[in-house]
Amino acid sequence: MGRVTYSPRSAGLAALLSALLPGLGQAYAGGWRRALVFVAAPAAGLAIFAAAFLLIEPVAAAMVRRAALVALLVVGGLFAYHVMSVMDAFASRTMARRSTRDAAILVVALLGLALLYAGLQRQSNAWAGVVAGVFEQTTGRTVGAGTSAVGTTAPGWSGRDRLNVLLLGLDSRDDQITQNTDTVILLSLDPVDQTGSMLSIPRDTLVEIPTVGSDKVNAAYAYGGGGEKGGEFARRTVERFLGVPIHAYALIDFAAFRETIDSVGGILVDVRRALRDEAYPTSDYGIERISLLAGPQVMDGDEALRYARSRHDSNDFSRARRQQAVILALRTRLGLGGVFRLPGIVQRVGPLVRTSFDPGNVLPLARTALSIDVSAIRSEQLLPCNIDVPHCELEEQNAADGYYLIPDLAKVRSLVTDLFAGRLPASSR
Repeated sequence: MGRVTYSPRSAGLAALLSALLPGLGQAYAGGWRRALVFVAAPAAGLAIFAAAFLLIEPVAAAMVRRAALVALLVVGGLFAYHVMSVMDAFASRTMARRSTRDAAILVVALLGLALLYAGLQRQSNAWAGVVAGVFEQTTGRTVGAGTSAVGTTAPGWSGRDRLNVLLLGLDSRDDQITQNTDTVILLSLDPVDQTGSMLSIPRDTLVEIPTVGSDKVNAAYAYGGGGEKGGEFARRTVERFLGVPIHAYALIDFAAFRETIDSVGGILVDVRRALRDEAYPTSDYGIERISLLAGPQVMDGDEALRYARSRHDSNDFSRARRQQAVILALRTRLGLGGVFRLPGIVQRVGPLVRTSFDPGNVLPLARTALSIDVSAIRSEQLLPCNIDVPHCELEEQNAADGYYLIPDLAKVRSLVTDLFAGRLPASSR
């Protein structure tokens, strides 16, 4: 019987195989141990990196604060490791004599890797921009506890319990932001049941503001001095009023609102009732006439802002319903766009949005927000008792010093309990 002969292996093909997957070229060359090392090493390194990010909150917070640098190091390290794997496979001693064709294949493989990792670096920079643009880095805030610079403490979030975030809409015109919040909405997400709730609080609702006394809920931000301190002050006020823990706040001005909707190409909103406003406030402190017909329609940022803000044609209660409809339409549009569009969107919007959310919980937050379908989000608002509604919690009062909505605290807490438990709100009449 004659000897079995093996055809010589191609160094170029080995390099190309390792370009497809580190270690594959080594396996082709017969170096199985080296192949296992090249496959296992990056997997083990990424597993350790992910575990540190997910389990060690100070490490996660440090990574978030230096997101761009971390992205550069991770992608650069993977690129260098991949190139090393390709060169190692190409230089294997089991290969036949290397030809010009092999060298050409090696060059093509390396150029392909360079293009691949350049794209990954751009994508990672975009995600780093998401983190840097949205998550406010606060000196004096403890990771996990959420302690702010004003000396108060927000409850920590485990990533598994219900998450409550206070959304505060700020009126911004001519690069100036008023000190009263135009919108106050509590958004609640349940990662276990994958349900959500939204509760709008009318801005004229009379509440107890810490260290101040009774005043309208939209004044809490101003009493706190605006900015981060004002956001924390509003968070504390609403938390005490509703009797539920609020883990963070998000400050969103009208410029961010418009940019967000324009960045996704507009939103589809079903206008339930034709809207006409003869005195809609403009950015230069004037007024204009707006008119929207009933029915489904695609709105750009300016149109959606007009629809959400207008209050002269009806009242703050119908306006709250419109604001919630716009938020849900935006959530639907983001879901259709896919997760890879989010970095570009937030790069545009991030500088205009601020949140006190703990940066150590970035991944659980994203996972929770993306896992809940729009149909599983219930929306409600506090309502006055002088109109025909299924529940009511407020009494209207026209006093000498202004218009107020006086809450029945027991009814408010009952609505909150039912809403956050995922049930239909019980009648409070």
